[in-house]
Amino acid sequence: MHKHFLLFILLLTATAVQAQTSAKKYVLIEHFTNSKCGICASKNPAFYTLINQYPDDIHHISIHPNFPYPSCGLHQANPSENAARTSFYGVFGTPTVVLNGELQPITSSLLTQTTLQEYLGGTSPIWLQVTESGTGSARTATVKVHSLSSVPSGNYKIFAAVVEKTVNYAGGNGETVHHDVFRDMVSDINGDNFTPAAAGQSVEFDFNFNTAANWNADEIYILAWIQHATTKEVLNSGTRFDPPVLSGTNEAAAQTIRVQPNPVREMAFAQIGDDAAKQVEIFTANGQRMALTFDDQEAGTIGIPTASLARGIYFVKITGEKGVYVAKMVKN
Repeated sequence: MHKHFLLFILLLTATAVQAQTSAKKYVLIEHFTNSKCGICASKNPAFYTLINQYPDDIHHISIHPNFPYPSCGLHQANPSENAARTSFYGVFGTPTVVLNGELQPITSSLLTQTTLQEYLGGTSPIWLQVTESGTGSARTATVKVHSLSSVPSGNYKIFAAVVEKTVNYAGGNGETVHHDVFRDMVSDINGDNFTPAAAGQSVEFDFNFNTAANWNADEIYILAWIQHATTKEVLNSGTRFDPPVLSGTNEAAAQTIRVQPNPVREMAFAQIGDDAAKQVEIFTANGQRMALTFDDQEAGTIGIPTASLARGIYFVKITGEKGVYVAKMVKN
C-alpha cells in the first residue's frame, strides 16, 4: 500500500460522501503493447515491476494495436476497438503508455518512477463507485459517479471497458502472461455522454454485457473512467476493487498498512507498531461489514482469521488505542 491511499477507507455512508469535497485521483495507465513485439517483451517486465509498487494508486489496462504485427492474437480478439482506442491518442508505436489521458513520449524506459510519481497524489472532484452483479455469462456493472464538489465545465464522456485481469497466452514475443487485457467496451467506444451531477449528488449508469467463451469469467472486471472529449484529461477512474470513500477526522488520518501473507488462506497478520488493537473489522469490496474478529489484543502483531471468508477482495480496518489502520487483503 502507499501513502496516497490515506484518505480512503472502508464503509460507505451517504452522509460521508456528501461531506467529503474531493477523492483520490487514480492514475489511469493505458498501456499499448503487442504480443508479437520483441521490444514490448524487453520493456514490459520493468514496467510491471514499477506499477506493481502502487497497486492502490493506479488502474491499468493493456490495449493491443495492429502494429508492429497485425497477427497479434490479443489484437485480433477485438481489432476494431483496439484500433479505435489507439487512434484516439494517435499512438504510432509499441510499447507506449498514456497517463490520465496524456500520451507519454517513447523513451528507452517505457515508464520511469519519476514520471509516474508526478501523477500520484492527485485529487478529483468525482468518485466512481463500481459494482458488478450477475451469474453465468450475463453481467451487469453499475457505475455511480459521485460529485463531491463542483466539476469544471466541459464535454465529458463516460467509458466502461471489460478487462481480463490475467491472460495466459504465448503470442510469439516470449511473453506468456498478459495483465489487465482490454476485451470489450461496454459503453460506446467513443464514450457515452456524461453530465456531472451537482455537488453532493450522483448520477448512475448501468452496463449490461456477456462474457465470451474464450475469457476466464473469474478474471473479468469493469474499469470505468470519465474523460474530457477534447483535452482527453481523465477526471478519475474506478473499479469494483477500490475502497469506498469516507470522510471524517479519524478515518482521514488512517494509516495504510500491509497484511501478510497476501493473498491469504487461513490467517493474515498485520503490524501496528506499539499500538494495541481495540477492534478489527473486515469489509467486502462493496463496503459490506463481514466480521468482527476480536476486541482488545496485545500490541504488535495482529492475527486476522480468514479461513471462513470466501475468495475475493477484502478491506481490513484495525482500530487501535492510538490510531486507525487500513489494509487491502485478497483471500484465495
